[in-house]
Amino acid sequence: FFYRRPYFLALEFCGGIPIVPTHLFKPGDDFNAHPIGRHPIGTGPYRFAKWETGKEIVLVRNDDYWGSKPYLKKIVFKFITDSTVALQVLKQGGLDLMGLRPIQWVYQTRGKRFHAHFRKLSYYLPQYSYIGWNMRKPWFRDRRVRQAMTMLIDRKTILEKLLFGLGTIVTGPFYVNSPDYDRSVRPYPYDPNRAVQLLEEAGWVDHDGDGICDKDGMPFRFEFLISAGSRFAEQLATILQESLRDVGIEMRIRKLEWATFIQKVQSRDFDACTLGWSLGWESDPYQVWHSSQADKGSNFVGFVNNEADRIIEEARREFDAEKRHALYHRFHEIVHYEQPYTFLFTMKALVAVDRRFRNVRVYPMGLDPKEWWVPLSLQKYREP
Repeated sequence: FFYRRPYFLALEFCGGIPIVPTHLFKPGDDFNAHPIGRHPIGTGPYRFAKWETGKEIVLVRNDDYWGSKPYLKKIVFKFITDSTVALQVLKQGGLDLMGLRPIQWVYQTRGKRFHAHFRKLSYYLPQYSYIGWNMRKPWFRDRRVRQAMTMLIDRKTILEKLLFGLGTIVTGPFYVNSPDYDRSVRPYPYDPNRAVQLLEEAGWVDHDGDGICDKDGMPFRFEFLISAGSRFAEQLATILQESLRDVGIEMRIRKLEWATFIQKVQSRDFDACTLGWSLGWESDPYQVWHSSQADKGSNFVGFVNNEADRIIEEARREFDAEKRHALYHRFHEIVHYEQPYTFLFTMKALVAVDRRFRNVRVYPMGLDPKEWWVPLSLQKYREP
């Protein structure tokens, strides 16, 4: 087949198209209800062997794999829903690899005995969190207001106190380790005085003396949506609410179950919200940031900028990586200046790995267990 137009991610998209074993499907079969959902067949380095609901999934090495075969013959994924229990199982030798919660990383795995048996590894996840300001709403139409909102959030303290410092403040929409991300763009500082100046320049002043800023008779009073399942979102919202109250802005926190929350966001029925995006090493910002997506795509905040549109469109056709990086750096600058989001954090993945494993490398995008091996004298799971 042919693409209608050049696209720099065309091969990646083609390579991501799943291969389905047609000999297992009959005409009219419902793909979602097919037994293959519980017994998948693929072409990767491991084959599916077993799935015990609520207990484990077992993969075995695919000796017919077309590429370099992994050293490990079997991988068992254990289902342990309680992270405290999972950590105890890890410490007792029942697990070899586990993702840690921040509190486990900082306080519960710092002893000499743990470090004698496990390596603690971290890397930045390809994602970021943000606060989105709905630019259709009268409070957030002015760029100066959006910049002020960012300056009223003490991101450094939030990162240190709530998230144990296990992340970094970001300024734009690309993965922080990617060359698309412009590291020269610095975060707006926490600066309430400058924020008040920007609000006044935009016309938001307490004209009637009631303690709430207003403009053209409209009080600066808005609703902040958060998901009921996010403890961090609730903590963030509470801190933001207090900070805004100090400068005459009233923010109501509305906590919704996830399905209702996301429906509100997708229908653009919100004032402000907090969410996050997952990314690739190379990203195409079209769906989230192009103006054509403001009504129907993932441009939930209604960001519209002619130069940004032009850059996004040009970058999609640009196959020279260096030229594309330069385009995306300019796009990064625009988004930072306009502040449709207050960009928050990219967090670290926190992992504990048994020291038996050799050749464990931390790459910018994470770990690759296909490379791992265990010396014969240290192997625990030898087959009879």
